[in-house]
Parts: sequence; structure tokens; C-alpha cells
Amino acid sequence: MTRLSRWAATLFSSCLLLSTGMLGDASAAPAPDKFLLLPGGAFQMGSPASERQRNPDEVRHEVHVSAFYVDPHEVTQADYQAVMGANPSEHKGRNLPVENVTWLDAVRFCNGLSEKRGLEPAYVINGEAVTWNRRANGYRLLTEAEWEYAARAGTDTPFNVGSQVHSSKVNFEATYPYLIEENYVTERDESVRPSHYRGRTIEVDELAPNAFGLHHTHGNVSEWVFDYYGAYDLSRTDNPAGPASGTYRVNRGGSYIDFGKHLRSAYRSATNPIDADPNLGFRICRSAAPLDETVETAAPSRIAMPARPRVLVAYYSYSGNTRRAAEYIAKHLGADLFPIRMKNPYGGNIYESSQLDLNNNVRPPLSSLVKDMAAYDVVILGYPTWWATMPMPVVSFLEAHDFRGKIVLPFSSHGGTVFGDSISDLGKTIPGAYVGIGFEFNYSGGRGLTGRLDEWLRAGGLGR
Repeated sequence: MTRLSRWAATLFSSCLLLSTGMLGDASAAPAPDKFLLLPGGAFQMGSPASERQRNPDEVRHEVHVSAFYVDPHEVTQADYQAVMGANPSEHKGRNLPVENVTWLDAVRFCNGLSEKRGLEPAYVINGEAVTWNRRANGYRLLTEAEWEYAARAGTDTPFNVGSQVHSSKVNFEATYPYLIEENYVTERDESVRPSHYRGRTIEVDELAPNAFGLHHTHGNVSEWVFDYYGAYDLSRTDNPAGPASGTYRVNRGGSYIDFGKHLRSAYRSATNPIDADPNLGFRICRSAAPLDETVETAAPSRIAMPARPRVLVAYYSYSGNTRRAAEYIAKHLGADLFPIRMKNPYGGNIYESSQLDLNNNVRPPLSSLVKDMAAYDVVILGYPTWWATMPMPVVSFLEAHDFRGKIVLPFSSHGGTVFGDSISDLGKTIPGAYVGIGFEFNYSGGRGLTGRLDEWLRAGGLGR
């Protein structure tokens, strides 16, 4: 019997035992409507060192999770509307996943649904500080470990559908499949084939589920989980719930607009919990049996905007779109302007040049650095989104300066990929800084760009 077959058999046996009242823990809650019972067990969380395009924060380690019930679908707009009385989604449809929700929106929905169903809410919300009562039987977000356990469904490949993703099985930016960055200019791997990019969310049950019966664990919307982002605590591997404090919360699985590499089962996206994007949604679960533990998490860490902030606008631009926006921002705020320039600028085929640096994790040298970064409280950072992240010269700039204690407000020009996962990459690159909500625009931005920039700056605590 294969490893996957053993997991499927375990799941079937556990469901059978529950239906006959023979599940080992007699305190297990009745199965919620349409939820699936996932048996507890140990699994390898993170990615092996051999997995291509893995990140350093995916350290592989064994984790144990207790049995829990999970919704086979992402929360729909109809369900969200029924509990919250509003539908913030950009892509409208009753059976489409709700999106454009913050992490706290998701937590409030869980409590609201619990109260509606006569269950004990899992969370105590005090402003932005949230305490999770693990003895409660109400609805909640999955932990990061539970999410990966459920998404993998017994697999150890990059995706639960195998070593590659295709639009017939996953809703993502399928013109950029996994490993496209290594095969875009010179084809080396015949399995790397672009497929259909839908450009929007689809119904929560439209594509086939994984071996555990869960739909869209890869793609559609990226799913908020409970945990603050941080390095895995390898000493806490029994039902881990992440750090007690932090700046960013984790979301998993990637979305309809994400590249293949960001859909991997081990990939971790770190996002500001007050961020609400059309590619961010969530899935809910319930504990099968109470755990005698309370998990307290502090309000997210932020850096207060000074009354008279000293502002630097730094930008990397190739075609001029980012430069023009940066020049406008600097003039509007009366801020200093710093162009990020390479000693040896990209020439010829920009796709190939930038791709080689990204694939080889190169930090290209810069022609100059900021003379006194300590003189600034706020850095407004502009760049084009390339390969779903920041260009490597921007990484060189970030790593060459001390950003601790600073507010960083990113803005990006793009050709349709929005930020990619550059905001997450930015937050991971400059720990100790606070990365605020970003601003994006397509190509030159079109008419009304300056007005939208003004609005974004005011929302971030700058401008008039």
C-alpha cells in the first residue's frame, strides 16, 4: 500500500468510527454540517532541501495535529453575507469565495457563526489582540500546521496534485506554472507548460478536491490561518499555533493571481493582518475534541507615524513608470528622492537578465547607497513587479541599509500581476521594520493615478 493509500484508509476508518460512535475520544463534538473529519496524526511540515524554489522559512520538521473538522470549501460570499451582513468581495457571486477580508474580519466571522449556531466562540477579541480558547467548540481558522496537513492530504510533493500544477486542476496564474522562471527563455523541462489563466475566482467546488476531500487548497483565494508569521519553533511541534506576537499573519495556498511557485504546499505568505485584497479569503474548521489550553496573541506590532516624519522616496525603475510615480510622490510630500541604480544595468533581454539573477539569488551591486538612512523615519519604496516579486536590485538595496524601526510603504507598477508576493518578501527581508499597506498600478497608471496616490498616502498617515 502506498503512503497516500494509507492516509486515505486512515481517513475512511476514522470517519467510520465516528459514525458508529467508536472514535477513541468520546468528547469529540458532533460532526458539523458538510464538514469533514480529518484524523489526528504526525506529518512532515515544510519542504525538503531538494524542493526547487523553496524558501529558508520552510524548515522541514515533524508536527502532530489532533483530529479536527474542516470545511471542504472556502467560505462563500453567501455564508459571509448571512453572518456579517455585508459582502466586501470584488468578484461577486454567492458561491464564489469571499475575499477582500482582513484577518480580523475572518476571526469575527468565526465568532459570529458560532453564536448563530449556539456554539461557544473560539476567540476573545480585545481590539486587535485575540485569545483562542482551545476548549471552545465553535468555528475557527485553521492553524498553519493544520492547513498544511489538510492541504497535503498525505502527499510530500510540492503540490497535492503532484510536482506540477495545471489550470484543469488549480485556479492560478497558469501562464506562469511552477519553475517557469527557469524555463521562460530557454526551455529545459518539458513539464513546464503554461495553461489557461482565468483572471478571477471561481466557485468553491468547481475543481476536483484533494485526497482528503478539500477543494481549492491550491489557488482560487489564498487562505488566512491563525498564526503570526515567524520562524518555526522546532521545540513546539504538538498542535503548534505560531508565535504569541508579530507583525504579519500567515496566509496559505496562493490564489487565482499567483504564480505556481506560490501555491506550493510548504509556501508561507506573510501579510499585514489589516490588509484586504481580492485574492485573500479563508477556510474554517472546528476542533474534534477540546484541548486544555488557551493561546493568547498580542495586537500586531506597528511603528507609529511621527508627527513630522522624515521621508525618503527610493525607487528602482526600468521603463520609467515607477520613476514617474516616485517623482510625483517626492514632490507632493517634499521628500528626498533616491534612485536605486545598478553598477551594471540590465541590458538586452530584460526577461533573461532579471530571471538569471532571481534564479541564482544574485544581489547585483549598486552604483550608490543612501548616505544616512538613519535620517529617515519613513521610506516609500517603489519598484516594478517582476516574476511576482521585487527585482533583485531592490533586494540589494534593502540588505545594504538598516531598516529597523522604520515604516516602509511600498508601491509597485506591474503588467497585470499586481504585487505578486513581493509584499510578503519585503516584510521577510527587513525584519524590525513595519511594512504598511501597499499601492499598485498597471503600467503607467492611466488617468487618475495622482489622485489615487494622494489617497493612499493620506491613508498611510502622509500627505494632505
